[in-house]
Amino acid sequence: MRNSVANSRAKDKGLEGAERGKFMNACLDGQGQPAGPSVRQQRHEKCNAIARERALEGAARRGYMTECEKGPAVKDASARETGRDCERRAAGRRLEGDERRAYVKGCLAAAAEDAR
Repeated sequence: MRNSVANSRAKDKGLEGAERGKFMNACLDGQGQPAGPSVRQQRHEKCNAIARERALEGAARRGYMTECEKGPAVKDASARETGRDCERRAAGRRLEGDERRAYVKGCLAAAAEDAR
């Protein structure tokens, strides 16, 4: 993980050749700036804060978090695929009745919000 962060920073700075090598070595030795949270961690924190604001609990929260934390490439699916995907995940979790409806509702709400 640190290697990818160091690569990104070197690319952002436009470093090449020996200069890039020195920067990479220094970064991997821990001499660079401390690595911040990853994109996935940032997304998780954002989704968690929104779920807290909405006071989501249980299956609705799990459904929301699952959909909200998906990467941008996955979110490009059509609305029909999203609905099927939410239903498929609810079935995979063996949810039934009210828990299943709450999970799917949270999942679809997250998908709709992210589509905006």
